[in-house]
Amino acid sequence: MMGKSFKTRYPLSLVGCGLAAVFCAVLTACSLDETNYSSLDQEIVYPSEAGFNGLVEACYENIYYLYGKMDGIDLMEMGTDLWMNDGRSGSHGELTNYNENLNTTTGVVRVVWNALYGTVAYCNTAIYYQNRGADSTRTAKVAEAYFLRAFANWHIVENWGGSVLNMSSIAESGSVERATHATEEEFYDQIISDLQFAVKNLPDVQADRGRATKWSALAMLAKAYLQRTRLYADGSAEKKQYAELAWQTAQQIIAARQLYQSDDKQSGSTKYWLPENNKQNQENLFIEAIDHVNGNNPEWWNRGRTRQYYQMDIGSAAQNFGISSDGWRYGRANASVWRPTLYLLQECFEPSETTPDTRFSDSFYYKYYIGAKQHVISLSNWQLYGKDPSLYNLRKASSYTIKGNTKTALELRGTGFNYYADNGVATDAVFELEDDDAAMGCFTPNWDLDSVWCAKQKFLAAGPNQYMDKVGDGPTGKIGGLAKNSYMRSLQPSLKKFSCVKYLHSNQECEQDIAIIRLTDIYLMAAEAAVISGAHQSEGLACLNAVRRHAALSTNASKMEVGTEAMNIEYILKERARELCGEQWRWYDLKRTGRLNQQYLTEEGKNPHITVFNQRHLLRPIPQEFLDQIANPEEFGTNGY
Repeated sequence: MMGKSFKTRYPLSLVGCGLAAVFCAVLTACSLDETNYSSLDQEIVYPSEAGFNGLVEACYENIYYLYGKMDGIDLMEMGTDLWMNDGRSGSHGELTNYNENLNTTTGVVRVVWNALYGTVAYCNTAIYYQNRGADSTRTAKVAEAYFLRAFANWHIVENWGGSVLNMSSIAESGSVERATHATEEEFYDQIISDLQFAVKNLPDVQADRGRATKWSALAMLAKAYLQRTRLYADGSAEKKQYAELAWQTAQQIIAARQLYQSDDKQSGSTKYWLPENNKQNQENLFIEAIDHVNGNNPEWWNRGRTRQYYQMDIGSAAQNFGISSDGWRYGRANASVWRPTLYLLQECFEPSETTPDTRFSDSFYYKYYIGAKQHVISLSNWQLYGKDPSLYNLRKASSYTIKGNTKTALELRGTGFNYYADNGVATDAVFELEDDDAAMGCFTPNWDLDSVWCAKQKFLAAGPNQYMDKVGDGPTGKIGGLAKNSYMRSLQPSLKKFSCVKYLHSNQECEQDIAIIRLTDIYLMAAEAAVISGAHQSEGLACLNAVRRHAALSTNASKMEVGTEAMNIEYILKERARELCGEQWRWYDLKRTGRLNQQYLTEEGKNPHITVFNQRHLLRPIPQEFLDQIANPEEFGTNGY
């Protein structure tokens, strides 16, 4: 996914997403000035090369509502074993904890439903007009619509089951008054057919970042085959058949695409997340491209707030030790919602300072650096957080003063750091540097810490044994919930995958590209397909070990290798958590592998705030807005809500 971003600014309409919205979007994308477009006929605009190009671009528009926004995160990542909502946000408990407020009027469900069906509507219109123009590249462009229709329908069938399989353009059929169910198998038949067309007709490389390629389509096809295995009984011929197809498809990608290679200084995983690799990344197969230069995004510069949702509540305990949400690295602390579970921190990731696996440090902030030239810790805070009183020497300021290591955007530019946060305006913004641990104000690793050691450190230090409840007698009464000590409850590691420092635009906004499908995911899918099919065991293990070696320095690669004992679904699910946490695949992973159930989700440390998981929670409620628009809502149903 290289080249310039093709993002253009469209007027957004999520309600209905009908042809009028498509028509307006195309006109905007075409930049046809000095004409009264309202009188133009779609039969003139869409067959033209410029009109069709704009229509295909519009097919990408609603991906914005799935990635980089709370709505998609809620449905795709939450309600799983990796994240919990402990009440810091009054909303989002419906899908994180399956509480009683989850119903047909839940807003985020409606937003994602409309975004996905809006995508299908755009794609159907592009497909309808595929043979009405003479430009030579139309087949490749319509293949993008086939890919995106399959992508949207994959998410629809996984969230709502046998819902409406819409195959007609509104230009052809008009509005639909009566809704008709399609089976999940019918959905997958169409998804696979669309993706096969896309694989055949998409180019290997696109000039514009973010457009689908052959590799995007192959990756999604492998996902479709693998996810379809959940429809069949374990050991059945059908389950093995689709696992085999997933394996074969994944192998086509693995044979042609390269992982970053580890060396003795950086793992391949670390290289993947380097800021300089964000916009041109050899491991990305499909991305949401963000315009970091001109801000030509659906909401201008308002992108990248995802990092805030996974952030430690800096405004609570950490600020007493100099951590500030005025700095740009960690982000403004006004939208903290989710925190990692004990299961993710200590059962998936190895809870060790000396682990050869770099992925915890690649994925999380757990060392927080102060956002000022210095911070003086007050005596009251020294005492409040249990610091050794003998180390607070009023006659020696260095004993209770942390010296910062910061630069402004202007200073960074002077060092040659290509820092987009400056943008010609924000020259006095503070940026916390991370190359001096003496400037650290807070330390929240995933391994337990000795309380005596913590008391002797100038910075605020807490391991999971301090910032989480590990004995079951905290406020929640469950292992992995809130800590007993209220002064430690706000502390946690913060997911940093969506905080690419090179593309920060403010302490809220980050204009980095967002990976949707990447190469290590395909390797892990191949390993899982080998387990399900019962074939390719040695080759599947090689795929698993390739990902594990990728996550270590070359000098530690042998320490990461596992044997045939790891070729099982439980281990691969943990590996997927280590590799892909926060990347909006976890809910689908658990559904595919049969782990979306009461027994699994309520195990100790998984998610202490999930108390009830009913069978209906395997599907999302049908939005009331849709039910009110059709003539047969009672026939269509609500998925049990």
